[in-house]
Amino acid sequence: MSDISSALDQSVAAAKGNYARIDSGRLIGFLQHVFRADVVLREVGGGAAKSGSSSGILVFSAGIVRQGGTEEKKLVLRYDPQADNRIFYRYDLDTEYQLLEKLQNAPVKVPRVHGLDASGEMLGVSGFLMECAPGAPIPTSLFNSGPLVEATPPERREIYLDILRNLAAVHTLDYAAYGLSGFSKQADGACPPEKFINWWRKTWDWARPDDYERLLPIHEWLLANAPVIRQPVLMHGDPNLGNYLLHNNRVSAMLDWELSSVGAAELDLAIQIVSMDPHRPHTSTLPVVPPTEADWLSMYADVGGKPIGDLRYYKVHAAYEILICMGSMSRYLPEAVASQYKAMSAFYWDMAQRIMRC
Repeated sequence: MSDISSALDQSVAAAKGNYARIDSGRLIGFLQHVFRADVVLREVGGGAAKSGSSSGILVFSAGIVRQGGTEEKKLVLRYDPQADNRIFYRYDLDTEYQLLEKLQNAPVKVPRVHGLDASGEMLGVSGFLMECAPGAPIPTSLFNSGPLVEATPPERREIYLDILRNLAAVHTLDYAAYGLSGFSKQADGACPPEKFINWWRKTWDWARPDDYERLLPIHEWLLANAPVIRQPVLMHGDPNLGNYLLHNNRVSAMLDWELSSVGAAELDLAIQIVSMDPHRPHTSTLPVVPPTEADWLSMYADVGGKPIGDLRYYKVHAAYEILICMGSMSRYLPEAVASQYKAMSAFYWDMAQRIMRC
């Protein structure tokens, strides 16, 4: 395993280690409220061990007892981690739930949602309930294990195409028809993209990592150089490959919509590309070589994606987001992992500053 793959896997474990624990009695009460029926709680476990570290995840089975029989369901509770070792300064699961609710009948693959406890009165923490879609996520380390490694080269290409096909479906969605005009993060700004940049700054201000002052010029540069978005789209916001659930080498659901906003298709693609970039120097030790940027953009076009402009600004934006996440996580990672994260961060600092100088 490459150092970067090991560090990513260990960081997920470190993040999840101190998340809030959900009381089974409270969970049963919430389920009874949602389904208006008696509930028998069965197998309960955490989420995927090597994927996702922003929110708490509880995967479980339950029997919904109604007159005439018991319906078995596999469910997921997504909840506020309520821990100091969290990534974001604030978790707005209410807005994420409302977004998913609006997209239930849209031609995009989102999990089916069932109920929300916005205040945490029932669960003890805020959270929402959704059905567990079939399949497995791609691990955070991407190219070291999991579905991409297990697939043959032709199968792997089909996985990439389906990932991009589903992202293109989000980008080409008539989001206004689903009540999402002006949908944005809650922060200062004259438009959704400006609010999005400033929303990320809130986590940096809250975390105040060692490199705090170093990021501020990037924040100002992004605001000062923001291009006009001529064709705004609904962005997923965090479309890294680990947020696609795969079943039989096809996307069964797109997960983790907490960063969604109206914005630019280019930013979603830039996030995918720059998330793969640090793996490229380690291809000699990886079982799978990441696709090139040119191949990735070509596949996006092949599956009906939006016309894409220059990505340089959006790569800086993506680096800005990743640096904020890494800076926040560096507060609680084990020392050995934190040192590897510092080396990974150097890649993104250099990339952002190189583009900004051009």
